[in-house]
This record gives sequence, structure tokens and C-alpha cells, in this order.
Amino acid sequence: MYQQFDSPTGVRFLALIKEGKSFRESVRVTGIGKETGYRWLRDEYLRFRRKGFDHVAAQVELGFTSRNAEKWNELFLRGSGRHHFRVDAAVEEAFWSAYSTGMSVLAAATSAGVRHTTGYRWVYRRFITLRSQLPLAEVVNLLRLSPGTSFRWESQRRKELEVEKARLLKAERDAIRTARIVAERVAAPLSPARKRRALRETRYWELVGSGASNAAACRMLGVSRVIGTRLRNQRAQQPRAGLKPPSGRYLCLRERLHMADLLRMGCSLRQIGRELGRHASTIKRELDRHRDPRGRYLPHVADHEARSQRRRPRERKLQANQRLHALVQTKLTSHWSPEQICGWLALEFPAEPGLRLCPETIYQALLFGDHGGLRTDGKPRLRTGRKIRKHRWRTGSGHGSVVQNMTMISERPAEVETKEEAGHWEGDLIVGVGSASAMVTLRERKTHHGIIINLPHGHTAVQTNQAIITAFSTMPTHLKRTLTWDQGVEMARHQELSAATGLRIYFAERSSPWQRGANENFNGLARQYFPKGTDLSVHTDEHVKKVCDELNARPRKSLNYRSPATALRAEYRIHTGLE
Repeated sequence: MYQQFDSPTGVRFLALIKEGKSFRESVRVTGIGKETGYRWLRDEYLRFRRKGFDHVAAQVELGFTSRNAEKWNELFLRGSGRHHFRVDAAVEEAFWSAYSTGMSVLAAATSAGVRHTTGYRWVYRRFITLRSQLPLAEVVNLLRLSPGTSFRWESQRRKELEVEKARLLKAERDAIRTARIVAERVAAPLSPARKRRALRETRYWELVGSGASNAAACRMLGVSRVIGTRLRNQRAQQPRAGLKPPSGRYLCLRERLHMADLLRMGCSLRQIGRELGRHASTIKRELDRHRDPRGRYLPHVADHEARSQRRRPRERKLQANQRLHALVQTKLTSHWSPEQICGWLALEFPAEPGLRLCPETIYQALLFGDHGGLRTDGKPRLRTGRKIRKHRWRTGSGHGSVVQNMTMISERPAEVETKEEAGHWEGDLIVGVGSASAMVTLRERKTHHGIIINLPHGHTAVQTNQAIITAFSTMPTHLKRTLTWDQGVEMARHQELSAATGLRIYFAERSSPWQRGANENFNGLARQYFPKGTDLSVHTDEHVKKVCDELNARPRKSLNYRSPATALRAEYRIHTGLE
């Protein structure tokens, strides 16, 4: 069955033509064939001609000029408007002349030379035409219908009206739904390459959130570490803006495209407002502001104009005030912190408000974009050496720890503090350059015995758990009581570790390394052999074991100059009853 020009797709196609779009572009946007497009243009042209427009005016109203219009004009002038299977008009006129004299339908049809069914069809068609203008009783008298026939035809007319009304309602709902889908698709087109990049970014942050380092996540995704660093920098520049949904205060391009389609379909302002979830006044103001001189509403142009009017570009304070820029640059070169610079400016220049800054302005100038005009000379001017905000990207959300269901150190048994019972451990990671490699360090509180396990290929929660389980696998139960760790993401699966080793795991408070003092001391000793900023993956397991044995063989003052290895062997003998 052919699609009609008054279908939702036909309405959109003809509206695009009237807006001045080319025939080829209109066909492509609506997804129809060229033959269908020309057929719809012809039908619309003929409709305008039947309404009384001349040849030129019909083309102007249609918004389309073509050589085919001459053929359409000839078709209109030559055609009678009757179907080629219909009986000649003179025969129908003879039937009505006979019927008007008082003949029955059968007799009038016989005198006109047609079947009685044709006569009844003509009478029914006139009944429908008159019924739309006159009451039923008057139509029955004019056409001399019997009560049974009039009742049957009136029932049939009502059914046809209900069917037509349902068809129109369905067509309107389908058109509105199609307009919404088209607007969403056009407003946010994603090429295959963009889809791949979006999927890669999502997967990257999932890996980072599960405890993987930048290098490990990039290695698992098969991309360069530069890609991961770029993703981190992008999130650091806009830590939360990219994750929040639009506020909804302003109309977006998708809504404008949807509005344009609904306008083409003849929807009222209130209907458009209900469909978009906006007040009708918002729709009216949008149309008043952004209609072109010809009264057309072009959604892409309207969106561009609205964005241009809403944007308020302001020059950055550090770029606008050269004196302030020079003062800040000098103090940064002297390794002052942003807070110290801002405090000093307020104290030194109390009568000059133009020389005031907040620390965030300096941080944004250094960490984001074009550095706000501040020179970095190839190296950061923050004392930490940091180029991005550390806490934003590591946890994904920027708030709180990713480790769930933690048992804090405040709930740890009191006997752990006394160091009178062996089997209470403290643990941590020491990380290599670029967070690509790491080592697990464990230290027992009473005997000071230490364990170092190399993780050359990453330090995810799974890898860390496996290393600790291996280290404790040969140890007796009385030496596996508790383990205290910081809130690093490598402990994201601490419940699995506890179930596998029998250790009760406790977590120190944030930024409180003194709560794991024994382990921090052991980390300092290990750094003599594995300095910061070096690649830890180059060390073999034999070398790491040799370093560990060497550290455990050193005498300790707290052990009356016994070595940790000797103290641990004594705990073994006590448990076995040999001492």
C-alpha cells in the first residue's frame, strides 16, 4: 500500500520542502525514495489547485519548482477528478433526474442503465454528504429513505467516523513518537569511532575504579598510557560537569528538533509543551525569539543563536591584570603555595581589591587548559609536582573510598596494641614509577618480621590478594590473627582475602600512617633497596627474597638486639612446645 502525503512521514517531507530544503536532502532525512517524494509533491500540488490556487501560486505554496510541475498542471487541466473505473457523469446525472421524479432506487437505476447496487451506492454517498450538514430526519425526507435503511446507514456512518477518528489519533501518536526518536537520533549522532571511544573510556574508568593503575588499565585495553593520561586530565579539568545530567533550565537541540517536527504536524503550543514537558509560554517565547524573517523556525539556527546569546566570555583575572600576573608568577617561581600567595596579597595590598585572588584561581590556571597565562617552562609550579587533581580520578566519584564494608582500626582488639601476642600484621604497597609495578610489604608487630612480595605486572585487588594468600599459606594459624591496612583500592576484595587466610582485616583512618607505624618503618627500610621513582618490575623474585632475608637478619634494639628472624623462630618453638 502506498504511503499517503498526509502521513507523518509525508508531513515531515513536505514541511522540509517548504522550509527551503533541497529535494535530495528532504528525501534523505525522511528516509523515503525519490519516486515517493515526487508522488507526494504531485498530490500536494493538485490539492492546492483544487483549492483554487493557480499554477504559479500552487508552486509558491508548495515551496518547490520543477519541470514536473508543468506535467502536473496538464494532469489537473485534463483530469475530471473521477476515477477511471467510475461510471460516466452523464449516466449518474440521468439516475438522479429519474430518482427526483419519485421513482424507487431500483427503477431509477434501470432507467439509467446501471445496476441497482450502483444506484444505492450513489444514494449512500449523497446521504453521507448531506448528513454532515443536516439533521438525520431532514436527510431521510430528502432522499425518501425507509426507517430500516436510514438506521442501517446511520450506524454505518458512525462506525466509519469512529474508525477514521481512531486512525487519525493513531497517526498523530505515531508522528509524535517518530518525531521524538528522530530528534534524539539527530541531536546525538554517534559514529562507530565515537562509540568505540566512549566504550573504551567507560571500560577504562571501570578498571581504575576496581583498583587498576593507569598503566595496568591501558595495558588491559591495549592502548598507550598517553591515552589513559589524557582521560585523567580531561576528568581533572571538569571533575563533575561531564557526569551531571543537563540542568534542564534551557532548551537543548534535541527539544528544538522535536519542537520543529511538531510544528510541521500542526500541533498547538500546548500540545508541544505537554510533549516536551515544558510550559506553553516557554514554547511561545522560543518561537518569538528565533523565527526567521519568513516566519520559519529552524532548530539548528535557533540552538546556535541561543548558545551565542547565553555565553558570557570573560577574560581571566590573571590575564587581564598584568601586575597581578607578575606577582603570582614570581611567588610560584619561589615555590610558594597558592594559599600562601593569596594570603600574602591580601596582607600586602589591603587597599587594592584588584590584587586579590582565591587559591582556586591559581590552581585552575596551573592545572587546566592554557595555564591562565602562567609560565610552567616544561615543569609544574606546584610543590607537589602534581599536574592533575589526584583524588578526583582515582575513586571515580571523587568522594569517599571505593573499599566497601570496612572494619575500622577502632574496633581492633586491644591486645594488638600491647605487642604481647604474635600474629598481628600490618601491610601496605610500595609503588614503582608510573604506578605500573608494586611490591606488597607485610610486617608482624611483635617480632618485626617482614615479608616483601613483588608484583611486576600490576597491583589490582585480585593480584594483591593472591600474593598475600601465597605468603601466608605455609604459616601456622596462631601467626595469622589480624591484618591492618590503609584504605587503598588494592583491598577492594578484602572479604575474599579474609575468607581465604583466616585473617581479620582492619583499616586505618585516612591519612593516618602512624596507625600502621611498624609497616611504615619497614617500608622505609625496603626503600633503601627499591628507591622511589624506579621500576620495581626489573627485580627478580630471588633478589626480592634476598633483600627480605637481609632485613630480617638485622638485629633490632626493640628486640634486645635479636633479629626478627630469630624472634619468629622462637614463636614457632613456643607453639610447638619445644621451648
